[in-house]
Amino acid sequence: MAEQVNLDQASDEDLARRIREIMAEMAPLEEALGRLRVQIQQVASEQKKRERSQHLRARMQVRTTVAQGQMPTLQQVAESSNDLVPPDAALVGLRFFRDSGTEVGLGYATAREPTVWMTNGSNTAAVKTIADIRSRYLEGWDFGTAQHPGVRIHIPNSRTEKILQASEVFIRLRGSE
Repeated sequence: MAEQVNLDQASDEDLARRIREIMAEMAPLEEALGRLRVQIQQVASEQKKRERSQHLRARMQVRTTVAQGQMPTLQQVAESSNDLVPPDAALVGLRFFRDSGTEVGLGYATAREPTVWMTNGSNTAAVKTIADIRSRYLEGWDFGTAQHPGVRIHIPNSRTEKILQASEVFIRLRGSE
């Protein structure tokens, strides 16, 4: 409060002088702050570079695995009596990829959990487990809806959606990287 009283009683010239003193006191702090901002940018750039490199390596590994035929497609899982994927697996416990190595989500981008739509021509059902996909497929159901045949996919954390053939969607168990 004493500072407030002094300011109230200070002349215009004293106030102008005090502003210059405070600004002079701030100059080295602003300079140091500028240097710290530059350092933060350098560290953040290196971090982004490493994250991007790691992401590209992971995609390359998926592409290699797909090219070697070591990842089953959704079509193969539906058709196969072998357990390419555990039959009791829920779609939420699986990861899905395109042949480019891009991870995708199944169903609508706004959905809470992965869903595959299947149709028998007159009925459509939302399927959420491998067992349901296999049983419906064996009953003659196909992927998609009557209007949009195929598997609806989306890019995670975006609203980008696309419909692919089931033979273009590759599956991997979560945690089996």
